[in-house]
Amino acid sequence: MAKGLLICVTGLFVLLFFLSLARRILGAIGIGRKFREFKPYVKRKSIFTPAERSFYGVLKDVIKDNAEIFVKIRVADIIAPSKQFDRSNWQKAFNKISGKHFDFVICDKKTLSVLCVIELNDSSHNSAKRIERDEFLKEVCRSADIPLLFWKARGGYFPMELKQVLSNYIDFSESESESIAEGTSKNRICPKCNSPMVIKVAKKGKNQGKKFLACSNFPKCRYIEPID
Repeated sequence: MAKGLLICVTGLFVLLFFLSLARRILGAIGIGRKFREFKPYVKRKSIFTPAERSFYGVLKDVIKDNAEIFVKIRVADIIAPSKQFDRSNWQKAFNKISGKHFDFVICDKKTLSVLCVIELNDSSHNSAKRIERDEFLKEVCRSADIPLLFWKARGGYFPMELKQVLSNYIDFSESESESIAEGTSKNRICPKCNSPMVIKVAKKGKNQGKKFLACSNFPKCRYIEPID
């Protein structure tokens, strides 16, 4: 009888062991399934905010092939602490800039040396913390001899205003003959959208070098007219 009881107890322990083991295995499978279903990282819809995307379009249209535009560049990628610092102070100076970035960095097309940097200021820059950050970046850029431009975010931009400011740092002379002529054609209004027409020069094709009228609302409106 004692022997039978021992066998029963042993069998019970073996059963409990396998039940515990099965529970662990099933639990591990469940955790794995949950981890596969839960994605800890997701892709952002865009690297830009809507305001940044709007400004980038105008900036790209103004600069054209006269310079290179880089976006979301870390401050420490174009500016480094002075070698005059000792190791400890160099690291402290580096830490102050390593977590910050510039919205737009404009570089020379051939050498990729920095011509200027642009910060697009929206309402978030009105906070005390952002004001302190902007003042710090001004000092950093002043020390590194890099022009820093603050441009106010708004619903629309004037390309010629932006080009005039950037002309202090970018040479537009080589492409001036191919760019949009200064001002608009006062005698013509787009018949499709009632926007002013502007004078452009064809850059390629059978009409290369010839002037034509184009809607200033491009690319939303693509109406054009030849100039006789």
